Amino acid sequence: MLVLGALVVAMTVTSGMLMVLEPGPIASGAGVALQSIDVASQSQDTLVQTDVEQARWGSIVIHDSRTPQGSAMTLDHVHRQLGRGGLGYHFVIDNGPGADDGKIEVGSRWSGQTPGSFFDHQAEPWPDAIGICLIGDGERGRFTEAQLGQLVRLVQQLQQRHGITKESVFAQIGSQTATTSFPDAWFRQQLLN
Repeated sequence: MLVLGALVVAMTVTSGMLMVLEPGPIASGAGVALQSIDVASQSQDTLVQTDVEQARWGSIVIHDSRTPQGSAMTLDHVHRQLGRGGLGYHFVIDNGPGADDGKIEVGSRWSGQTPGSFFDHQAEPWPDAIGICLIGDGERGRFTEAQLGQLVRLVQQLQQRHGITKESVFAQIGSQTATTSFPDAWFRQQLLN
C-alpha cells in the first residue's frame, strides 16, 4: 500500500511539474513563424492557402540541408547568421532527429508569399521559385521514406494549385560535383505532367 501511495504522489507531482513547465504561446513576432502540417491529412487549400495568387509561383526548387539532423528553427538560425533575414525556404521536411520524421514545417516566407532566400549567393535567379528543404545530407545518407512521401505529396499539391509543370521542378541535392542518394528518377516519375 505504501508503494502504491508513493507512486500516485510521484505521478501527481510529475504531472503538475510538466503542466507548469509547459511553454506558453510564443509572442507574435518572436523568432521565426512556423506552422507544422501533415500534408497527407490536410486538404489542398489548407496547404497552399486559398488567397495565394495562382500565377505567383512558377517553379519549385528542392535542396537538402547537408546536415544529418535539424529543423526549420535550426535553418532559421543559420540563415539569420548568413544575413538572409531568417529561414530562406518556404517549406522544410524533417527527418526525425531534430523534429518528427516527415513533418512539414511551413515558413514565414510562404505565409507572407515572399520570395525565398535559399541559394548560396544573394542574387536570386528564380524569384518565382518555391523553396523546399529536406533535412539531411544527400551525399552522405538517404532520406527517410516519410520525407520522400511527404515531398511527393507537397510538390504534387503545389504543382496542381499553381500550374507548375514537371520541367519546372528542380531537385538540387548536394553539391553539383558529387553523386547523391536522392532517388531522382523515382521522384521525377511521381510528378504531375
